[in-house]
Amino acid sequence: MATTDIVTPAELAGQAYEQAVRDRARKLEQELIRQTLEDATSWARAVNDKWADAHPGEWDGVPIDSAEVDRYRQQVSTQDYEWVVPSFERFLVPDPDALDPIIDALATIEGSLDGDANANGTWTGTSPALARINDVRDDLKFWDGAFKDNFIDNLVTPLETMVPNQREVIKCTRQAIEGAKIVHIRMRRSVLNMLDTGIKATQQLSNGACTGADVMKWASIAMCAVGTAVGGLVTGPAAVLAGAVIVDVGGTILNGLVPPEEEKTKLELAAETATGVASNILNAQSVLGNDTFVAEEDIARSLRSLHRIVVEGRLPTLTSNRSGPFGVATPTLADATPAQITGGYFRPVHRP
Repeated sequence: MATTDIVTPAELAGQAYEQAVRDRARKLEQELIRQTLEDATSWARAVNDKWADAHPGEWDGVPIDSAEVDRYRQQVSTQDYEWVVPSFERFLVPDPDALDPIIDALATIEGSLDGDANANGTWTGTSPALARINDVRDDLKFWDGAFKDNFIDNLVTPLETMVPNQREVIKCTRQAIEGAKIVHIRMRRSVLNMLDTGIKATQQLSNGACTGADVMKWASIAMCAVGTAVGGLVTGPAAVLAGAVIVDVGGTILNGLVPPEEEKTKLELAAETATGVASNILNAQSVLGNDTFVAEEDIARSLRSLHRIVVEGRLPTLTSNRSGPFGVATPTLADATPAQITGGYFRPVHRP
C-alpha cells in the first residue's frame, strides 16, 4: 500500500495541535485582560471607549463615577475578550491528515498503472495485467481477418495510450490533494505563530518594547505553486493534459513544508494598547482565512480543470464509439456472430 510522503509535523497534528491552540488562546485572553487592566495606556483607552459607548453624544469632560469604572473593570475581566478562544477554535479544522486515505488510495492506483515506453514506441505496463496488452498483440499474430485488425486498432493500441493518460490524471489529482494537505498544515503553523506573536505583543505593552525595530509581526500562509501544464510538464501520451491547471507539489515544498518566516508577507500585531493588539489579531485572522480560501480555491480549480479534460476526452468513446485519450472503442469482435467468425472474419493462421 502506497503512503503519502507529506507528513504533518507532530506539533501540528491531532490532539497536540488542538491542545496547543486552546492553551495558547487562553493564555492570550488572560494577557489581554491583564494588560488592559494594568497597562496605564491600555486602561485609559478602555475606560474612554466604554464611557463613550455608554454615553453617546455626551461631553467627555465629566468625571467618571467610580462605580461605573468598577463596572468597566468587571466587563474587561469577564466579557471583552470572551471571543478569543472561540475565534481560534475555528482553525482546529480542517485536519490535514484527514486527506491521507484519499492520497494513499490515489497513489496505490497510480502505482498499479506504472509502465514504460519501448524503443519501438509502444507502451508496456509494469504489472502482469497491463503487460498482457502487448502479450495480446503478440498472440494476435497467429490470427487473421478483419476482426483481428479491428481488435488491434480499436482496443489494443488505444489501451497503450489510455492507461498512461489515466495514470497522469490520477497523479495530478493526487498532487492536488497533497497541495490541499500542505495548505492546511501551513494554516496550522500560521495559527500557532499568530498566537505566540500576539501573546508577546501583549506582554510587552507595559515596557514599550513593541515599537520601532522590535515591532511584533506575523506572517500568513505561503501559497502553493500552481501552473498550467505544457508540453514539457507531461510526457508521452499524457501530453493530452496540456493546458490543465496543475499543483506543483515539488515546487511548493522546495523551501520546506512550512517555509521560513522571511518567505511570507507579514503583518504587525503590535499596538500601543491591548485593544489595539486585539484588533490586529482579528485582522490577522481575517487575512489567514482569506488566504486559506484562495489557496483552497487554487486546489479546487486544478481538480475542476482535470475533470473537464477527462470529460472532454471521454466524449468520443461515449457518443460515437471512437477511441479517445480516456476511453477505447468497443471492437467489432465483441458483437461478432459465430457465422461471421466461421465465415473468415476472425480465423487462425498456421503457426510456423
